[in-house]
Amino acid sequence: MFDLWGGNREENIREAKNMVLRFRQYNDLQEQEGKRVDTTKNASITELFPAIAFNSNKKPSTVEEFKKFIYTLDINSPQVKKSWDPKDQEKAIETISDLSSMEERFVKTKMENAIGVVNFLYELHATKPINKVVWGYRAKPRGVPKNHAGDIFVFFKDKDVIGVSLKAGTAKSREPLKNTYVGTQYRALKIDTKDLQYDLWDKVYSKLPGIEEVATKDNYVKNSKVTKLYIDYFVENETEADKLYHEMLVVCREHFCKVINDLDTDTFIKWVQNTFNLQRKEDKVPLILVKAVKMTAEQKSDDIVDMLPLVTNHHAYLNKKSVQEYLIDIHSPSDKKTMKMSIRSDQGVRPEKGTSGQGKLGQYLQLKMQYSGVI
Repeated sequence: MFDLWGGNREENIREAKNMVLRFRQYNDLQEQEGKRVDTTKNASITELFPAIAFNSNKKPSTVEEFKKFIYTLDINSPQVKKSWDPKDQEKAIETISDLSSMEERFVKTKMENAIGVVNFLYELHATKPINKVVWGYRAKPRGVPKNHAGDIFVFFKDKDVIGVSLKAGTAKSREPLKNTYVGTQYRALKIDTKDLQYDLWDKVYSKLPGIEEVATKDNYVKNSKVTKLYIDYFVENETEADKLYHEMLVVCREHFCKVINDLDTDTFIKWVQNTFNLQRKEDKVPLILVKAVKMTAEQKSDDIVDMLPLVTNHHAYLNKKSVQEYLIDIHSPSDKKTMKMSIRSDQGVRPEKGTSGQGKLGQYLQLKMQYSGVI
């Protein structure tokens, strides 16, 4: 065979494998960085910027007009500063400053969504006069519960307040209505994770080569030595490592379906009401759902909020057509609906990061859990 590179054939093969590995790592890094940036910029552009625009009596109609407005902001203006809680001022100023360095295609999409949210606020103002709009990044405005799911809060001139949960996407997309984690929900339900931990050990983590030398079923969770073993295994044989990850998804879904099915009806209803970002019309600070599509935004109906108090039975089970979804059927005397849930990793495996912040098996009991509405 003609040697295109010259030199030692075995060395060439090793170098080729290393190049493939570096290429995979680079792609994974770019993908994950893209996901991280998307989440951060979604908060800054589609939530903070519309609040600033409305409070400043601005109604931009184009992306360039909106960008120019943000670039020329007077940060110390009272109208601008009332757009966030003082505790969030540092993050607000940071996200405003970051606009000029964001990727242009991303900025265009998110700025269009922000224009849609501004238009929604002005339409709402026409029906009931608004005093101010406040970004709910970390600190919640005075009078709003600290655990409120609102992204922005609308303070009306008659002293009423509502929280708005903002989503952005396409006309047919289904954005998650709740992002949480498996272990977090075990704790919320005050359920021991031991059974899940041991089953994951038996079916997943115990299969890692050399695992018996560094851990047992009682101490493998968040063990840096175990993470290192997994990363090395992933680099050496990604296909087999991903088979373990797929088994991990099965185990976590099966266990959480059992957790849900063991709940009595009242506890299940309270769990959904307290955990999911549903519209809450009767709360002191009601929550509404608003979705932006391009330059429009409208309030969305909630598929289960009215039915939930009437639920008489529920059943969770795996979606056999998906590697990450599970479904929950809920029944009332006159209706049945199916909630679409998923459990997955929200991070990739990045060997260059060492043993911290790794996805897939590196997340142990904290895989991402999402609710995406009804089917």
